[in-house]
Amino acid sequence: MKEHREVSTTLSGVERTVRILKAVEAAGATNLADIARRAGLNEATALRYLNSLSNLGFIERFDSTQYRLGWEVFRMGQHAISDRVPRDAVRPTMENLLAEFNETVNFAMIKGDAVVIIDVLESRRGVKKTNVVGQHDPWHASALGKSLLASMSDAEWRNIVGTAPLPAFTAQTITSIEGLADEIERTRARGYAIDNEEADEELCCVAAAVPARAGQTPEYALSVSFVTHRLAPDSLAYAGQKVREAAEQIGAKLR
Repeated sequence: MKEHREVSTTLSGVERTVRILKAVEAAGATNLADIARRAGLNEATALRYLNSLSNLGFIERFDSTQYRLGWEVFRMGQHAISDRVPRDAVRPTMENLLAEFNETVNFAMIKGDAVVIIDVLESRRGVKKTNVVGQHDPWHASALGKSLLASMSDAEWRNIVGTAPLPAFTAQTITSIEGLADEIERTRARGYAIDNEEADEELCCVAAAVPARAGQTPEYALSVSFVTHRLAPDSLAYAGQKVREAAEQIGAKLR
C-alpha cells in the first residue's frame, strides 16, 4: 500500500505541475490568484508549484507579482521541433517569404488529429499577435487546415472534420460540410488555401501543403498571415502563388 500511495502522490504532483503550466500558458502573464483559479488549486498550493517551477526555469516571475512561462519551456519546445523537422530545410524559405511580404509566416504539421503550428516568423510590423508555436489551428477555418484537407481524399477529410454544423469562429467561418467541400475543390484548383477572416477577424491567410513523397499524404503546410487591411484583393493570388512555390521548395528538400 505504501508503494501505491507514493505512486499516486507522484502522479498527482505531475498533474498539478501540468495544470500550472497550462494555466500560465493560457493567461500569457498573470498573477497567483488567476493561476490558482485556472489550475483548480488553492493559492498556497499553486504558489509552492510556481516557486519550484521558477527555480527550475520553467516559470518566470516579474514585477514581483506576475508570472509567465520561462525560458526552459521555450528551449525544450525548440528542441522538440528540431527533432521532428529539419529547420535548415524550412527556415530559409520562411525567411524569404517574410522578407517579401513582411507578414507572419507559419509552418505547421499534422499531429494526431490536429493541425499544430511548429514554427513562426513574426512580422516586424505586426499590429496584433497572430500565431504562436504549439497553437492548434481549426481544420475547416484556417488556411493551413484547409490546404492539408485538400491534399487528402474526400473520405479522409470528411472523417477528420466530422458532421455539420462546424464551429463558427467569425461571421465568415464555413460551417456546412457542403460549403467546405466546395472550398476544398477551389483550393485544389488554385493550389493554395485561403482563410478570409474565418478563424480570426482582421486576419487573412494563404497556405499550401508541402508536397510529400509519391504515394504519401502531406503532413506539413506553410502559410502567410496578413492583417486584412494590408492585403489588397489583387495581391491575394500573387501571395498564394508565392506560398505554393515556397511549399514546393520545402517539399523538394524534405523528400
